[in-house]
Amino acid sequence: MKIKALFAIVFFTIATPALADEPFAVTPSGATEAYFDMGITETSDMLANKCVDLGWTMLSSTDTTVVCEVPVSFGNRLLSALAAPRYATPPRQFFRFNLAGAQGYTRAQASSWQEIQTAFGQTQRTDLQSENYHNNVMEFFMSVGGFYPANTQFPNHAAINTDYEFVESPRDGMVLTGVKPTGAFAQAGLMDGDIVVRIAGERIKDNNDVSDGLHKAVRDETFEVQFYRESEKMTAQVPRTFRDTVGPLPEPSKIEVLDKPDVTTIVRNELSVAEELAKFAELHKQGVLTDEEFAAQKAKLLAR
Repeated sequence: MKIKALFAIVFFTIATPALADEPFAVTPSGATEAYFDMGITETSDMLANKCVDLGWTMLSSTDTTVVCEVPVSFGNRLLSALAAPRYATPPRQFFRFNLAGAQGYTRAQASSWQEIQTAFGQTQRTDLQSENYHNNVMEFFMSVGGFYPANTQFPNHAAINTDYEFVESPRDGMVLTGVKPTGAFAQAGLMDGDIVVRIAGERIKDNNDVSDGLHKAVRDETFEVQFYRESEKMTAQVPRTFRDTVGPLPEPSKIEVLDKPDVTTIVRNELSVAEELAKFAELHKQGVLTDEEFAAQKAKLLAR
């Protein structure tokens, strides 16, 4: 069996029509956010390293803010090009993670935007707030150890209560690897090793398909799942259930974090001080770096 992905994390900020419907996790604040059981500095370092691991360009990292530039997918570039003025530069996309201490945890909120520069040198910024963006960032937070905020609800997608992996052979789909005995899939007779190929009519190849299918599944009291058990194709009617509302956060760990100056660190190429300063001045002008972040980086460069 060829495994394609385990809970693949892929960031797209322009949603497909199906994914544009509803958010998966509805936080009490409505924000794209999570809590981490670690200090603010440690959370900042962890998120910055995850950005680097994903191949994104780190722009700045402080104890309270991480800013990075992410590759723009072909679909996003095409949509942006259609909407952009003539002779505009290709779009650039940015993520910012803002961090603050809360209830013994670190609270992380995410925001994202795209920028283009017109032929006249004007920077046009568009905030990205699609449900697809929210869902994928929340999934990213959970994949790196985050907790949903207390009282987060899941009213827009059915619950299936199973672990799974995506596979390409013997057929595309998701193989069940941990069906919970009291969950909806178990109630419908599905078992570990079954390969699910459709949920509520949605063909399953990746997490976006799963999200679409589970969103469609809320329409009726039951929904159909097509799957293979060994070589036999089967169907099951699964009872619609919902994930429970998130309860209070667990007691935070007692973590001692040494004080550390709030100094911006930048991943540098081999540029001169003047070239780097010009680059950060442009990012400051565009609003990517705050006044404080720019001042800290300028002081660091001049000290070299």
